[in-house]
Amino acid sequence: MAKAHETRDTFNEPGTNTAVWAAYGSVQEAGGRLEVYADPWAAWSYSGYYSTTLYDLTGSSASIEVQQLLQAPGDSWTYLELKDRWDHDNRVYIAAGDGYLFAAQVVGGAHTHLAIIPYDAWQHRWWRIRESGGTLYFEASPDGCGWSTVVSAPNPILLTQVMVGFGAGTDTQQNGDSPPAILDNYNVPPMRVAIPDRTAQAFDIRVKAAQIARDRGQPQHVNNGEECDYPFVANYSKGLRHDSLGDVDPASYQSLLHALNTRNPADFEAIILGPGGKKLTNPQAGLAFTLEGPDTHAVTMPPAPRIDSPQGSGEMGELYWMALARDVHFNDYPAAGITQAAIASLNGEFTDFRGPRENGQVTPQTLFRGIFPGETVGPYLSQFLLKGTSDPRLPSGQGRCASEGLIVYGDLKIDQRQVTVVPGVDYLIDFPWWLEVQDGADKRGMDAIDTSGRRFVRNLRDLGERVHIDFVVDHFYNACLILLNEVPGDQLCGNGRVTADREFAYDPGNPYNGYQVQAPFATLGQPDALTRVTELLSRSLQAVWFQKWFVHRRLRPEELGGRIDNMLNGRRGYPIDRQILDSLKGGGLAPYFGDGGEIFPYSFLLPQAYPEGAPTHPAYGAGHATGSGACATILKAFFDEDQAIESPVVPNADGTALDPYTGWDAGSMTVGGELNKLAGNIALGRNAAGVHWRSDYDQSLLLGEQIALGVLQEQSLLLNEPEFFLLTKFDGTRVRIENGQIF
Repeated sequence: MAKAHETRDTFNEPGTNTAVWAAYGSVQEAGGRLEVYADPWAAWSYSGYYSTTLYDLTGSSASIEVQQLLQAPGDSWTYLELKDRWDHDNRVYIAAGDGYLFAAQVVGGAHTHLAIIPYDAWQHRWWRIRESGGTLYFEASPDGCGWSTVVSAPNPILLTQVMVGFGAGTDTQQNGDSPPAILDNYNVPPMRVAIPDRTAQAFDIRVKAAQIARDRGQPQHVNNGEECDYPFVANYSKGLRHDSLGDVDPASYQSLLHALNTRNPADFEAIILGPGGKKLTNPQAGLAFTLEGPDTHAVTMPPAPRIDSPQGSGEMGELYWMALARDVHFNDYPAAGITQAAIASLNGEFTDFRGPRENGQVTPQTLFRGIFPGETVGPYLSQFLLKGTSDPRLPSGQGRCASEGLIVYGDLKIDQRQVTVVPGVDYLIDFPWWLEVQDGADKRGMDAIDTSGRRFVRNLRDLGERVHIDFVVDHFYNACLILLNEVPGDQLCGNGRVTADREFAYDPGNPYNGYQVQAPFATLGQPDALTRVTELLSRSLQAVWFQKWFVHRRLRPEELGGRIDNMLNGRRGYPIDRQILDSLKGGGLAPYFGDGGEIFPYSFLLPQAYPEGAPTHPAYGAGHATGSGACATILKAFFDEDQAIESPVVPNADGTALDPYTGWDAGSMTVGGELNKLAGNIALGRNAAGVHWRSDYDQSLLLGEQIALGVLQEQSLLLNEPEFFLLTKFDGTRVRIENGQIF
């Protein structure tokens, strides 16, 4: 049989819990308490609860909080009683009324008062009847913690099967309503700290966040018009059905447009795929709603560059050069012949190439890099893709120094060295393979893996493989672990207590920077940082998936490569800008492609780093870039982005170790700049593989930033601490996020 103290009730249910209590008279549970009324027009009117189950009181107790006695004229009582089973002639009780507190027993119908003392509403707020060692104790307490004994007596009745009851009533007719007795917390330990009802406050915060989201409105979404100007040849169609030259079958493309217009899940399943049967990647994702941050339709991107534009030629030209330079070590860019040729071509052949420049020129320091602050400072790769953490507890080679490339957290390690692919192996460089893949053949898993050992990223091929089968957020999770766990020192072989002493500072708006008594954890500390950076990915992908499928439907670079191959081989004409065609036929790219080219002599197709080529969703925007923009923004908000990056490193010649970086700008690198560079590396790594365009990178980083800023704006309503976030956007402007506003 259950002990009496094991049953608890806070009376927060919408009605009586009939599995525990039987109600009699006039009672109600309201506002998280039990209200007990007497009938004003009847004598001997009692109301309350009796237990529906018998309990064993030996070595146990029953207690209740009495917030208010029944306020009735005449003889009115509020009580807690225990009966031997249901026998009213054998019971014990504690009661109050008429200015007194009573302890009493009834044995065989004989009623005996054990104690009568003046009632003190404060001292006697909690009542308890407790049995121990054959003695029954009648007790009272002001707070439910410290108890005083009113009286004790040998057990007067059998206490192994008792029914518990509490309530109130009057012996005389009142002839009018009276305030009820108010009881609460049956056998519930008291809360020494008051817990307010936050239901309304939580609702208000959600409403305010919803109002912020609503007030963002919905921008106009505009594409570049190619779908109307050049039907079926200038838009994404990979995975659909194609003709013998790789142009999409109109009926197949119209089935895609039909599903996108109706938004009917059944119509997406009716899209006509190519004979290879590879599935399209999640075209309905952009229709999802989110409960935090901007809606998928509330952010937008400008129209993508067209295939008939010089900007489009410049982007395609860069991709051909990236394919040619995949195996050139980043350290060798100033001297390598292929990168020198790329620099000359991008400077001289493409009038609207929009990559970064120095003094108006593409240089070895800007080649294949991003355009945002910090991306052209220091070595090509972000330190967050190379370094590990320093753990003074560990021996050399096992995570002692950050230059070993091991990110240590707890008893686990993440190795920044990766399993990469063998050099010189490219895909989709012959037309039959290319056409098969356009029709949905799934070539995943056919990579030529380098089994000789793990290596740090040292060139574009390695970087492309780093972002081949990743989940985007893993790179920023690693960066977050570095920022959280590196111990003080030179950011190479630091010293200090892991998790207690930190090298990298939190954002200046984090109030824990100045607190002397408290340390951050679940809010504004390590778990909060890791949660915020990871939760952004799905929101970012849903937003960019809307842009991909429902707005732009931009073709993948490999698809334009097929059009170029058809055109330069005289199979079919297309409205492609002349600059890329002229470079491949008689220009800077000509020595390497088609007509006996020294590297790719059989076609003008864009060489791919992945055997499957691009994934089966449109190019613009880029999922990797959008997720990177969002995650980088969160980290810039959480940490002091102005802090210097010290002791930078670069991979050695074969990528097996890290060497010091000694460039003139080694002292100019910052946390914020390296986070921008990390975002650019992850995005441009996909370009290096041949699956994305330059504008996919820069515009998608900005889209991800919009998502992150919106999430931070709403999250700034949530904490008790007086926090704010300071960060530098990708365009170089500084913003402050506080109390639901962005300044």
